[in-house]
Parts: sequence; structure tokens; C-alpha cells
Amino acid sequence: MAKHALGIELGSHHLALVQLTGTGKAYTLTAAAQRPLPGVPEEEHAASWRQALQELLAPLSLRGDTVVVTLPAARAVLRYLTFPFKDPRRIRQALRFTLDEHMPFEPEEVIADFQPLPSSSDDATSLLAVATPQTGIAEALSLLQEAGLEPVIVDLDVFALAHAAWCGSRALPHHTVVLDLQPTHTLMTFLHQGTPVFARSLAYGLPSPEVPLESYVARLSKALQHSLYACEMTLTVPYTPDLLLLAGAHRDRLDILATALQEALEVPAAVWQISADAYRPSAMSPPPAEQTRYAVAFGAALRALHRHPIGINLRRERFALHREVAELRGRLVGLGLMLMAVAALGVGNLYLHNQYKAQRYAQLQREIAQVFHATLPDTRLVHPVVQMQEQLRRLSERLRAFGGLTGTALSGLQILREISARTPPTITVNVDNLTITDETIDLSGTTNAYDDVVKLKEALEASPYFAAVKITSTKTDVSSKVAFKLTIQTVKTLENLS
Repeated sequence: MAKHALGIELGSHHLALVQLTGTGKAYTLTAAAQRPLPGVPEEEHAASWRQALQELLAPLSLRGDTVVVTLPAARAVLRYLTFPFKDPRRIRQALRFTLDEHMPFEPEEVIADFQPLPSSSDDATSLLAVATPQTGIAEALSLLQEAGLEPVIVDLDVFALAHAAWCGSRALPHHTVVLDLQPTHTLMTFLHQGTPVFARSLAYGLPSPEVPLESYVARLSKALQHSLYACEMTLTVPYTPDLLLLAGAHRDRLDILATALQEALEVPAAVWQISADAYRPSAMSPPPAEQTRYAVAFGAALRALHRHPIGINLRRERFALHREVAELRGRLVGLGLMLMAVAALGVGNLYLHNQYKAQRYAQLQREIAQVFHATLPDTRLVHPVVQMQEQLRRLSERLRAFGGLTGTALSGLQILREISARTPPTITVNVDNLTITDETIDLSGTTNAYDDVVKLKEALEASPYFAAVKITSTKTDVSSKVAFKLTIQTVKTLENLS
């Protein structure tokens, strides 16, 4: 069933939203909008977000069955941690207090979550931990609820960027560095097989079109190199990027930046665009040149459609979604009534089915008895199938001596006459045993010499009634006679002789 997923990026200096309609197997981008925020102090961001959100939502009339919102990574603390256990519940209990020495906040003032990382240890858990002040989450949820939206997930922009790159592209190499280049900041997310293993938010961004890009490219190249060193030191394993994937600005500027970064770092670079097999373009979808501006919001919306475990959810503890007790009770009562109705229908259907089967079985029994008594009127009915098979066997044996029911099979008399006629008069054969079945004849006896057995075999093979003759055994007995056994395969019907 198609659903509407709404991804909202609450950036420090802009707000963007993307609506996807469909499922994880096939979806369409049905709306995309962006609005820059005025340069105001951080404490006034909530008011700017509220005004921009109202201006965006009013003309679009969007609906979101699932709403995912992202907050700026610059407002959060990201740290690489290792715990000597794997239980997620124990990790969450200790996470905030483990981050205490890494953040300028008290543990009681933050909400924390984590992204598990690939680990070679069976007893430890490596993770990318995130903590952000509760006040920022409260402000974001408040303004969205005022607009009639109830987010189910609160994530960071660097993780939504990873989702857009990995799930929104057809194929990416294992080590991909995704960059979101904005006028006021630059996001970096390092991916290992789709999992974010390192992320940063730089406090400087892409200069205006009038300013040359050389200085920005040089500065960004150094920041990338330093980030790569930090990533390797953190993970304690080498990390060599296979691709730089750029998003955030217009496609024309990103093409120039991709070429410049590829020359500076000697790493292949490309511009991100939606290329997943599940994506279905439509008239409402923005052109590819404009899609790069919505990478974070697109990744947030895509998370509502995919079950790929990329990202975090800061909507926990006091911000967790809770339903009213009365609503839950009403839903449980309704569900209970539905289950009772389904059970009653199942019992009724089973009863009717059994009744029909019983009636049909009794009818078949009566029909079998009628056929049995008509066929064997003087026989008592005990096991009709076995009794009928035995009677057919007896009749078949009686008919076999007369060539079968149609007269096309070899009769026993014909077989005896043919063996007698084909036996050479120059040899002496004493027959001890002769067994005739539907397709084979077993003949055993004695002769004076082994050559006599061969002559008998060749003589019988010349018969048109016998398809093949095989000597199965020969041996010399105490009286110097040769005891032999022959297996003769008969033709199936007399029609084969024509």
C-alpha cells in the first residue's frame, strides 16, 4: 500500500522538505521545497524555522503518513565509542554518562543515541554516539506540532545524507565520502558499505558564485585529508575513499567542484543524483540539476520508506511517542472483537467443511458397495479395494493362457510350443523349472555341454516371439552335466510381429 513520507531538514541557515509517495520498492518524489533562513542569532532559530515552515506548507497542502525531521550536526556531539558488551539496552543506560567527558553538557540535559559500526570482536560493540541538548529537540517538535506534523524520527543531517547516498543511488563503492556543500556549512559523512563510520560538520561553506573556488577547494581538500586521518585513527583501520559524492549546491557548480577535488585529492568524484531502481520520476519531481539541493531532506524521507538501519532517532525518553491510555484501550477492545469474530468465522467454516466431507464420504461408501455387490454378488464386503484387486488378478491369470483379454498377448501355450519348436533336435535338454510371467520367462535345466546352452540360446533368440535371451548362470554338477538358467524377454504384443 502506497504511503506518503515527509522528510524535513531543519538546517541552521535553511529549511528544506521532500515528500515521497509509494513504498520502498517503488516511490515517486511528489514535492520538494526549500527556503533560506535570515541570519539571526541561534536563540532565534526556532522563530525563523516556524515562519519558513508555514510559508512552505501553506501552498503545498502536503500530507505525511510518516514524518522524519533532521537537526544540524553542528548542534550535536559525535564521538566514536567502544563498549565491552553488545546488549543495546545496557548501552543506552550507560551512553549519556560515558559521553559526559566529551561534551559541554550535563548528562541529564541531553538525549543520546548511537549508530552501530562494523566490528571484528564478538564481545564488544563499536558505535558512533550522538548527544544533543533536549532544548533543541523540544523546540523542533513544538514548531512541527504547531504545523500539524508529528515526527516519528528525529535524526541528524549527516545520517540523512548517508541514507540519501546509499539508498538513493543505484550502486556505490564500499568506501564513499558524501559531501553536502551549503553556503554556510559543509557536511562530511564517511560510509563503509552504507554504514556511517565518521561524520563532521564544518563551519564554513561554499562561497557565492562571484567568488573564485580555488581557495575553497584548497581548504576543503585539507579538511578532507585531516578527516581521513582522524577517521583512520578512530577506527584503527585504513580507510581509503573510492568515491567523493557531492551534493548541496546547483549541479553546474558541483560539476566544477568535483573535477577540482578529483585533481587535488586523486580520488574519483561525482555529483549525487537520485538513481535508485525504485525511483520513478514524475512531472512533480524536480529536475536532476535541482535534486542535489535536497539530498538531506530526501534522505530523511527515504528513511520512512526503507528499513535500512542507517541513522539514529533522538525521539526518546521524554520525547518518545506515547498514546493515550483510553485510545490504546479502545484499540485493544476493537482488536479483541475482531479476533473473536475471525475465530467464530473460522470455527463455522471448519464445521461446515467437515459436514460436507462426512456427507461426501458416506455417498462414496454407498457407491462402492453398489459396484462391489454388482461385481461379486456372492462375496461378503470386507475390504472392497483389496478384494477387487485379488479378483482381477485371478481373472488375469486365467486369461493369460488364452492370449490376454484382447488376444494380442502371448499365451502360455504359445510360449511352450515356441520353446519346444525352437529347441535344436541335436541337443538334449532336461527342463527343471519354467516360470512364465507377463514379460519374462525363466528357464532352468541341464544339458550335456556348455555349447548346447549357447545353441539353445541362439535358437530361442531367432524366435520372433522373444525379444531377448540371456544366460544368467551355468555350472557343472557332480554328474558332469551343465546346469543352466536362461531369462527370456517376450515381445509385449503380437502386433509387434507384424
